Amino acid sequence: MKIAPTPASEQESLIGKPMSYVPGTLPDADFADIIQIASQICNTPESLVGVMDTDRQWFKSVNGLSTSAMRGYLPLSRSVAGNPGELFIVPDLTKDKRFQGHPCLDGDAAIVFYAEVPLLAAAGHVSGALCIMDKIARKLDSHQTGALQALARHIVARMELREMTAQYKRKQAELRMAFDDLGKIAHIASHDLKSPLNNIISLTHLLKEDYAPKFDDDGRGYIDYLNDAAYHLSDLVSGILSYTRTSLQPVGPKENISIPRLAEEVIGQLNLPPNIIISYPKGDAEMYTSRTALKQIFLHLLHNAIRYNVSDPVKVDMTFQEDNTAYLFEVKDNGPGIAEEDREKIFELFEKLSGKIKDGESMGIGLAIVKRLVEKLDGTIKLNSAVSEGSSFLVTIPK
Repeated sequence: MKIAPTPASEQESLIGKPMSYVPGTLPDADFADIIQIASQICNTPESLVGVMDTDRQWFKSVNGLSTSAMRGYLPLSRSVAGNPGELFIVPDLTKDKRFQGHPCLDGDAAIVFYAEVPLLAAAGHVSGALCIMDKIARKLDSHQTGALQALARHIVARMELREMTAQYKRKQAELRMAFDDLGKIAHIASHDLKSPLNNIISLTHLLKEDYAPKFDDDGRGYIDYLNDAAYHLSDLVSGILSYTRTSLQPVGPKENISIPRLAEEVIGQLNLPPNIIISYPKGDAEMYTSRTALKQIFLHLLHNAIRYNVSDPVKVDMTFQEDNTAYLFEVKDNGPGIAEEDREKIFELFEKLSGKIKDGESMGIGLAIVKRLVEKLDGTIKLNSAVSEGSSFLVTIPK
């Protein structure tokens, strides 16, 4: 008997599938479950259960089989050029003229009953088939065929999950390589860029101190400009390194953190003048999170609230509360406020707003670091502000 070729549409649907997607590569434990369920559905204790691709049939047998893959025998639907996307059942192959002379009817292992349930991928392509066989004739009712189709959908979902997991692992490996490269670039920047910049800064200071009388006003102005540009570039490199480290490094283990003590520590590092007044929570307020990340969040938010604030006195209020699901803390200032159209972009890297600043020039990095750290803690940060009414940053971190 001549066996019909695989339909072109099915060949196309399986071309280029990675091996992790081929049905035969599913773990044996998965097939053991499938065998048990399929056998119970069809009441075929000695049936064979297999899954096929374009030209091979993988068998997982209740009573054993000498080979795990056979060519040319199955699926039987192709023997009669059936539609590979439809349920195919032959109660008795010996009485079906379409299969006279078919090799599956020969010998002690002859098949009499055959059912084939297509495995339809999400896009509608046929990825294989679930096949149930027996040595005696059988009939399946609508409940049994419905259960087999449900089982086929489960197999497809399991295969697709396996493939998505494999893709996720490949992406993880690619990202790990990218992070390694980024770390190397950061290392090069910290040494090969910072060192010559520091040399330029030192040389411009020497020029100003030792050779200033030999320059006219324009010359001294050029030296000042060169010095400021070197400082600016050095700060920019430092900011990039800081953001890179924040992105690459883990946030650290979680621990119980006293909010008042951490606030006092951060405020002490800022070395503030008397006209800057910061209030913060007292008592036993605690968070269970990464201390390293939380400290950096506090530091950058307080620094941002002070640096852009020209009020006298500068007032910053830190508040803290919690509920059953999250910690919430707020940093509110009496600064110039932020226009509505600028509220989103201030969290973007290198975004700088126009306005007065107390010391030097902003690199537009601090709030980007805060946002990155908050996201690493699976939290959110929100800005409430209006021009001339101050700004309020509300951070929510899940427990």
